Amino acid sequence: MSPNSETTPSRILIAEDAVDLRDALTETLLELDYTVQAARDGYEAVTMFPEFKPDLAILDMHMPLMNGSDVCAVIRQTSDIPIIMFTSADDVELVNGAILKGATDFVLKTTGIEELAARVQSHLLKQREPLKPAITSSSVFGGPASDEQPKNLHVSDSAPNAIKTFTVIIDPDKESRSKIASILARLNQDFIEVESAGEGIAAIKDYDPDIIVTEWSLPDMDTFKMFSSLRRGLKEKKLIRIITSDKLSPETQRKSNFVGINNFLEKPIDAGKVEVLVGDCVKKALRNLKRSASMAV
Repeated sequence: MSPNSETTPSRILIAEDAVDLRDALTETLLELDYTVQAARDGYEAVTMFPEFKPDLAILDMHMPLMNGSDVCAVIRQTSDIPIIMFTSADDVELVNGAILKGATDFVLKTTGIEELAARVQSHLLKQREPLKPAITSSSVFGGPASDEQPKNLHVSDSAPNAIKTFTVIIDPDKESRSKIASILARLNQDFIEVESAGEGIAAIKDYDPDIIVTEWSLPDMDTFKMFSSLRRGLKEKKLIRIITSDKLSPETQRKSNFVGINNFLEKPIDAGKVEVLVGDCVKKALRNLKRSASMAV
């Protein structure tokens, strides 16, 4: 069954200057019942965009007249559709720039068109599904004036003036969250547990954490997209990020580095390894907090 068999065909805009690859992409997506328009360069893609109104865009990085990063910036002025950069392995710096300009995802050309098509379907499905209701100050506390704490928030019993870290744990797997939470509780640190990217984004904005521990594949979006959407909103601080996954592929690690993640835990989580990594990250975050406090005096 094609991905569009029971819905109005999704519209996809392709921008690729290589004729053979552009034709192959177009043919593959048409076979999957998408409506496709293909541009020969970045400028043509920008001129097609307003009238075509695509649901998703696939952009090459190196194109005549306007590169993929610049096309991404123009699209983001009027649209929040998924934008996938289909690029070569040596485009690391340009991809990083595209992320800053609003790219949703990137796929290496070496992984092939089938992987790109699977990613297209995934992003379009997620676009149709609303995020889980996000936690906010008003929803979890019953309004700004309420002193009630949400059940998933843990505040340690340490001295009121003690310097403590705050961690957001994002994982739909309760057992994995519990392993990390138990270590943070023993270290007398504060944290909140949530299950989805939507809840995670709200918690990060509400609590301004020092550490984020997140599963890579969340039910509503992957961690790459979550951190990309937060990138401009995160405060300038030394935020420590840890991802957990049962499949840490080279591409996952590459994408993680783009959004500032360099700590990894493989699932199933080993209690000894997680204790060492989380403990080290807490120590590092505490040093950062103490240094900031001393500079503020």
